[in-house]
Amino acid sequence: MSGVSSVVPSHDTLPMTVANMTFLVNRLGEDCAPLQFIRELTQNAIDACLLAPDKVGQVYWDVDWKFFELGGVYKLCCIDTGVGMTGPEMVQYINQLSSSIHMQDVSGNFGVGAKIAAAPHNPHGLVYMSWKHGVGHMIHLWYDPVEKVYGLKRWPQNNNEFWTFVSNDLRPAQIKDYGTIVTLHGKDDDDDTMNAPEGAAMKSRWILRYLNSRYFRFPSGIGVHAREGWEKEGTKHNFLREVSGQGPWLDANAESKGWLQLTGGNAHWWIIKEGKDVDSGHTAPVPHMAALYQDELYELVTGRTGIGRLQAFGVIFGYDRVVIYVEPSSDPARPVSSNTSRTHLLIDGEALPWGDWAAEFRDKMPDELVQLQQEIGAKSGEQDYKKAIQERLKQIRDLMRFKRFRPTANGSVSIKPTDESVGGDPSQGGSAQHESTSSGGSKGGKAGDIYALFAEGGGTPADPVSSMVEPEVTWVSVADGTRKSPFLDDRAATFSPQQNLLQINGDFRVFVDMIDRWAAIYKEVPGVNEAVKVVVREWFTQQLIETVMSAVALKSTGKWSLDELQKLWTEEALTAAVLPRWHIDQSIKRALGQKLGKAPKVMEDAA
Repeated sequence: MSGVSSVVPSHDTLPMTVANMTFLVNRLGEDCAPLQFIRELTQNAIDACLLAPDKVGQVYWDVDWKFFELGGVYKLCCIDTGVGMTGPEMVQYINQLSSSIHMQDVSGNFGVGAKIAAAPHNPHGLVYMSWKHGVGHMIHLWYDPVEKVYGLKRWPQNNNEFWTFVSNDLRPAQIKDYGTIVTLHGKDDDDDTMNAPEGAAMKSRWILRYLNSRYFRFPSGIGVHAREGWEKEGTKHNFLREVSGQGPWLDANAESKGWLQLTGGNAHWWIIKEGKDVDSGHTAPVPHMAALYQDELYELVTGRTGIGRLQAFGVIFGYDRVVIYVEPSSDPARPVSSNTSRTHLLIDGEALPWGDWAAEFRDKMPDELVQLQQEIGAKSGEQDYKKAIQERLKQIRDLMRFKRFRPTANGSVSIKPTDESVGGDPSQGGSAQHESTSSGGSKGGKAGDIYALFAEGGGTPADPVSSMVEPEVTWVSVADGTRKSPFLDDRAATFSPQQNLLQINGDFRVFVDMIDRWAAIYKEVPGVNEAVKVVVREWFTQQLIETVMSAVALKSTGKWSLDELQKLWTEEALTAAVLPRWHIDQSIKRALGQKLGKAPKVMEDAA
């Protein structure tokens, strides 16, 4: 347009600034995982080593022994033998929120990690001392309690600059002419920052455990070490242990391993050798699952959550020896990145498709994992009472299914649409005797218009739709190796709708108590325990099958959302389903009477 001058952004745009940096730092810090500062400082140290001409170096998590000698308090520090920084470089890189010595991009370094993750936990300060060309420099990043801001302290010793030179007397032994040490001072001079933060696993080796759980492996030429037993001075228990990352441990202890191509990624899997100590405290305990990206682990889940995800991937038996990592593929059209707090991965800005990956992994299950499950599943000794249960379920089919009807030209019943049933209710007319229409009664409705089937007046011919599908059932227990703690500890059962699989805990107290009760009543019968167990499990199996099937049938009413339905088959809901026992006890009594003879009256009363 004539008369309009061009806008020069560098001259005509006022850059955005942050009005309250302290609020922003604290707010972003709240989004970080409790131990994320360990990752951020470690990664900074690794990157500093990779900037060296030979791309080699060492990273140490240790006590700042110089401070301990002077102050008598243990302060945690991170030391690297990387390229080092001058005082002005540290002022630039450390005191600006989005400034970094390394390249910033969505898939790499954000330039904010260490400051955001560490500063709020260390208001008394993070002291950076760095050597470059043999000359030491120092800055002190802290929270000023008077001004109530984060920033760098001035140094009167150096003309009130925000950096100063530092004597080589404070240089750690690991650093020669190049390198950096960052000391975490916590809340005050007396704060022992070597103490494990609340919630950290393995208090004596919490840094080792975290780093091995966070990193899959470290770059070639980079060594990482963490101090153990720092309070046991002068003993062999006080030493620096090498941190390898999870990958080398898995490879060294795997009975078999491999990878499987999935849509949008690859699944790496390991079966750990039987009898191996899978929770030494050095690495993440087996079983677990995680996402793998750029040799780091994200969204790592252990315990019940890890077992649940492994079972969703089809690893029903032997999960206590299995680890699976899914590594998403990144391309320009669907880039992979982490969120700012580095807790989760995103593909094109969306969460990872764990459900899709699980279904695909189940369909392509590696032979070694299939064989593992077959071997362990065969030990369960499960009795086949499926036929008896099926026969009983047929007798209550109408009670267990919430009927739906599909409109058809020659349906067996006549329905009227109502607000209470998505598929319609049978009308009073009963069977669908009706005249053919001009369309020739083609399937799918009158004159090809499905909506015409629901027009006002009269009933609509339809056929019932059956949705009665029984879940597959397996009993699991610690004794036969089909269950490992904490899976289903003190829970009755769990249901996986993706696999239509119901797993029942044979160790649950309700089942065990019922077996003990009737075994005591029939104690004079040889080998009675196994016979009683079969009957007890049969009736509790039916109770749980009915609970699951009835819950699933509620989908057809249209009155329950998926989230609401899922609450009906949680482990807690299935446990509640077996707590009422009078009716089951009566059924067991009749079944055992037919099989073992009438129970002794005295013993039954006593029980």
